[in-house]
Amino acid sequence: MDKSIHFEMVEIRPFMMGRDVVFLVTGGTAHIGASATAYVTNDQDVQVEVLALPGHREGPLAAELAETACRTLGRTVAVLAGIHLDQPSRQDIETVVAEAKRKMSQMLDQWNNGQK
Repeated sequence: MDKSIHFEMVEIRPFMMGRDVVFLVTGGTAHIGASATAYVTNDQDVQVEVLALPGHREGPLAAELAETACRTLGRTVAVLAGIHLDQPSRQDIETVVAEAKRKMSQMLDQWNNGQK
């Protein structure tokens, strides 16, 4: 796969739900592959719960993005992830995962600077 396709295909969209935030992480053919919810516990730790559909591999990415966003924003965060690649190589997957992490980091930086 061409790397430029990877960078353009990953999209992250935030939606407010009261004080909480839901992030849709998509790319390729639209679908839900996994969901992860991260929240701050009573002892100020972050707990992450993941549900991945059979045959889908977005669970670890959704969990990492949810935990990062929860720690950064200090609120409950849910990530719904569905990124589809046709017959991806390991490098294709690594590139898309890195791009999703980069875009989430960029979004959280903007959020903390009052741009979201």
